[in-house]
Amino acid sequence: MIIFYAQNINDNTALITGEDMRHCSKVLRKRPGDTIILIDGEGWFYEATITGMERDYCQASINRKWKGYERPYKLEIAISPVKNPSRFEWFVEKAVEIGVDTIVPLICSRTEKRNVKMQRLKNIVISASKQSLKAKFALIKEPLEYGNYLSRVGSDGTFIAHLNENTGYFGKMIAPRADVTILIGPEGDFTPEEIKAALDKGIKPVSLGASRLRTETAGIVACQIVNTVNELYNEDANS
Repeated sequence: MIIFYAQNINDNTALITGEDMRHCSKVLRKRPGDTIILIDGEGWFYEATITGMERDYCQASINRKWKGYERPYKLEIAISPVKNPSRFEWFVEKAVEIGVDTIVPLICSRTEKRNVKMQRLKNIVISASKQSLKAKFALIKEPLEYGNYLSRVGSDGTFIAHLNENTGYFGKMIAPRADVTILIGPEGDFTPEEIKAALDKGIKPVSLGASRLRTETAGIVACQIVNTVNELYNEDANS
């Protein structure tokens, strides 16, 4: 199923613009009378019929709408940007496909790349959401300094992944259907001072497994662990 993103949707009509409009008209050769599926980024799917094609936009009439699947938990990943922007973009794409609600670029003492291209990341979120049939977009927040982030986040359901052999495995420390926030550090890990600041706040240290992971890989592993814990719970509940 091919999905288009429409920023302008009301009860009866939708306007498709930008890259989605070009893909609809130039690549797929859609024409008035054709039926298409839209998302609004807020959690809704729409079935619509194209009523007009102009140079810069496509107009469609809404036939029906339905709510997309909503996970019974929220996942926020606060993760340090990495030196190679394409690797961080890869993380964003795959995390959205797996299932994440909020991504916070976390600026730590050892973070080498301290800025991100916000619009590019948002475009990646849109593309990955369409690919994975998600009607609600993940939120990409503006980069935050580590200390500022700690001052804003609570300790309940919040974890910090760092290189310590004495920490418990993340998958065993989270409860299904519970909101989760996890902090992922830069290459070279969090500094001892950053780890202590998190622990003093009551944030729980966790391990993501025996392998030493790149930052972006650690983010994907954390995302998949949360997804798996909840999928297994759903299977058990339905069996």
